[in-house]
Amino acid sequence: MIKLEIEEFIFEVKDEILSYEELGQEQADMWELNFLKWLKNDNIKKKNVKIEKGNTYYLIDDESEIFDIADEYYYAVDVNKIDEYWKKFQ
Repeated sequence: MIKLEIEEFIFEVKDEILSYEELGQEQADMWELNFLKWLKNDNIKKKNVKIEKGNTYYLIDDESEIFDIADEYYYAVDVNKIDEYWKKFQ
């Protein structure tokens, strides 16, 4: 299990989203904005988020999860199902 600080996790996912020319900076920024909303929503159980000593971390099994998150977001944007992406996000 890899423990990434939230800022590092966001950077890594946005960087991967930016690798898709079709998405670009605007979609990467939208992902970050929606991720932060998701993170602040106390009604959602977040199995991959851990808070230790006032710091928030996102847990991943390996680096391929970053690619999967970006790939799933790309698909969601492509088929116009971004709301569903965030409902299932973990």
